[in-house]
Amino acid sequence: MFFFQYILAIFGFLAFSSSVQVHFDSYLVKYYNIIDDRSLLLKIQTLNKFSCLQMCSIESNCVFVNFEKKECILYSYDQTFNLSLSSDRKIYQKKNFDFREKVIPNKNQKSYDLCLNNSEYWSLNTNSCVPCKTGFIKYPELPFNCYHYTTGSRIFTESKSYCQSKSGVLFRPKTRNESYFYTERFAGKLVNVDSSITSLGEKFKWPDGSDVVGFDVGQPNNFGGNGNLAENCLEIRSNGLLNDAPDNKYYNLTICQLN
Repeated sequence: MFFFQYILAIFGFLAFSSSVQVHFDSYLVKYYNIIDDRSLLLKIQTLNKFSCLQMCSIESNCVFVNFEKKECILYSYDQTFNLSLSSDRKIYQKKNFDFREKVIPNKNQKSYDLCLNNSEYWSLNTNSCVPCKTGFIKYPELPFNCYHYTTGSRIFTESKSYCQSKSGVLFRPKTRNESYFYTERFAGKLVNVDSSITSLGEKFKWPDGSDVVGFDVGQPNNFGGNGNLAENCLEIRSNGLLNDAPDNKYYNLTICQLN
């Protein structure tokens, strides 16, 4: 099945590559050698480095690219990914992947680890330990909020209403920690996040007015809009990056957090 999917991906690439733009400044050049192939997605002969990077741009799970002697190799991300420093071998890494990398909270900001009770979190609003509301839990890797999730088919407005009924808000992955948390806890899932727009060309923002960052390659693209607003909401993909989507799309998972 895996091999068959990538045969389809290659045909898709041949059919649609002319419409996909690739900018070399969207990749970081890193001097590393890939030790093993545990995260191998695809290995194929291709004419040049541009087409190789283009394949990675099309494949949302691709993070690292190795192109050498017309051999194009795509890799996904894995926590146990084995890289070694190299003086002569280089790989390409998607720039916006940095949004996903785990960040250790700065303990010098506030002593959030004083909230030793698992039912309390460190509130950035009050600079104090605050109890989680009923049905919400604190995860060790995210000490600054409490979360609640449920299954059941819902569209954007239904998910928002559900979270409000729980005295919370829809998931707002504004930091790399939250993105990393999502990919670890909810692998392979798609969910709505708390950002939407009402007009074509409007910038996606969080409810507090801050800009939304951490989009997947080529997103948001208002797919299928043809000059009209077709994708007015956001979802977080299984790779931890964001994508615009229509507000009537159903999701089987809803994640809420405290405001």
